[in-house]
Amino acid sequence: MHADVMRNVLPQVESLLRSTARVLLYQGVRDLRDGVVSTEAWLGGVRWDGLRAFLDAERAVWRTAAEGGELAGYVQRSGSLTHVVVYAAGHLVPADNGRAAQEMIEGWVLGTGMFGRGCGDRVRDGVRSAAT
Repeated sequence: MHADVMRNVLPQVESLLRSTARVLLYQGVRDLRDGVVSTEAWLGGVRWDGLRAFLDAERAVWRTAAEGGELAGYVQRSGSLTHVVVYAAGHLVPADNGRAAQEMIEGWVLGTGMFGRGCGDRVRDGVRSAAT
């Protein structure tokens, strides 16, 4: 466990973004270890041509696909970078909010819904509609 310590991954993230690989950053809104504010501050230091567009991108309210659309968090994305904040979760998102975590991971891997490759749902004022 000696080598299991926090490390700066900024160079790796910058390299991934420059290569146009899709990058997903997520955390629980109640994460006291790697909180939302810390991540947003960290993102401000990323050297990437798409950073300004990402920082200016709207945060979309995210609701689960289940009937009634349970509030799951918010998603901010631009280009190859997506940042998700999951409601009702702390540092261990899958353990704290399994439904939202599963939908996020499946959507990311399969490229569907709000995590799709530019063809997902658009959310305005909390109402989901199909993208045109």
